[in-house]
Amino acid sequence: MKVKNDIFLKIQNTFSVRLKDLMAEKNVNQSQLAHFTNISNQAISNWLLCKGVPSIEMLYILSEYFNCSVDYLIGKTE
Repeated sequence: MKVKNDIFLKIQNTFSVRLKDLMAEKNVNQSQLAHFTNISNQAISNWLLCKGVPSIEMLYILSEYFNCSVDYLIGKTE
């Protein structure tokens, strides 16, 4: 289970960093992203603080919004 947990933590950390970077590049704040995705500010805050990751559906929505791949969001590609 340690390997699975390590992989999850890596994905969680990478996603958080990349989400912050993409938000800054697009000049979007947490409230604006919450409005666009129709989810709570708290959910986005949790992602940014490495306290969770979005669902597969939400990853797809975010990839469309930021014009990047899901693989990029989770750190599988650069």
